[in-house]
Amino acid sequence: MSGWTEEGLARAWRALARQEAGEDWRFVHLTGMGAVSVEAGCHFPMGLEALIVSFPGSWPINPARLPEGKGFDVSLIDGRAIFLGKTAVALVRRPEGSPELFAIIVVDVLRTLEAAASATNRDVMEAFLERVREWQAFMARTHRPLSSDAQVGLFGELLVLRLLVDSSLGTAALDCWHGPLRAAQDFHVRSGAIEVKSTIGAGSFLARINSIEQLDSERSPIFLCALRFEETTEGLSLSDLVSILRKRFAQAGVQRGFEALLMVMGYLDEHAPLYGRVLTLKDAKAFLSEGDMPRLRRAALPPAVRSARYVLDLDAFEVPSVGLTKLLNTFGLE
Repeated sequence: MSGWTEEGLARAWRALARQEAGEDWRFVHLTGMGAVSVEAGCHFPMGLEALIVSFPGSWPINPARLPEGKGFDVSLIDGRAIFLGKTAVALVRRPEGSPELFAIIVVDVLRTLEAAASATNRDVMEAFLERVREWQAFMARTHRPLSSDAQVGLFGELLVLRLLVDSSLGTAALDCWHGPLRAAQDFHVRSGAIEVKSTIGAGSFLARINSIEQLDSERSPIFLCALRFEETTEGLSLSDLVSILRKRFAQAGVQRGFEALLMVMGYLDEHAPLYGRVLTLKDAKAFLSEGDMPRLRRAALPPAVRSARYVLDLDAFEVPSVGLTKLLNTFGLE
């Protein structure tokens, strides 16, 4: 992976923002992925950010069937010498679209392209358009308040994010939070990963594992972090935790990126009065995904099994765990 970041793309777009000689487009090459070429672009007269992905040859794409939604447009670019002999598809931020959220979407699309380009028998264009459709569907949907389970899940991820921010990573920890981008794990920390599962109450801790790759991927080490909360009168609410992190990221000048990730997770300020339940961390365990830790492993599955979701009873684990401090130390963090 090339380590795409929102700030790196923002720098490229800023370099393109000055219109020259009445031009309506400016481009800069970002990367090639096999036969696929990727450019950053700026569309004038409004100077709107764009990502252009060009595929070799002429593809029979009906513009009317390209994904539609809010936040950004999808269109074909014709008549440009730079794309001669290619089919160029552009994602262009709409004027009302959030620049920060658009940058997050573009980073996710780039990572999807890389994964598709490195996979055998994967149609790169179809993977690209499928991911764009998913983002368009997200942008177009009506956002309802988070369910009770979703609130607890987000609270757990934000608690781990705060833990990372309070470590030697500082506010750079925001770049580790990949859960909103639907990565296999919630946090990518250096070469490893942390998947966070949260529950409330005293019943069995049942963790839903959403893919084989969540606990079995090329990243190492991978930890499954199990957080058990309880409702109390003294602690933090979800909106309290959001406020604390907002202040930290605002001081570092990266609050907009945090706000965009919150939006992707479905957290909107208009619903904040509904998120007043106060939670306290009762227990925290981190299990290293190796050896005898129960999980599905790609190498042990028949080739015909392409994907799987399953549930782990974390209270039934008979493997050792570590606390949050030891978890940080494993990644070389203090």
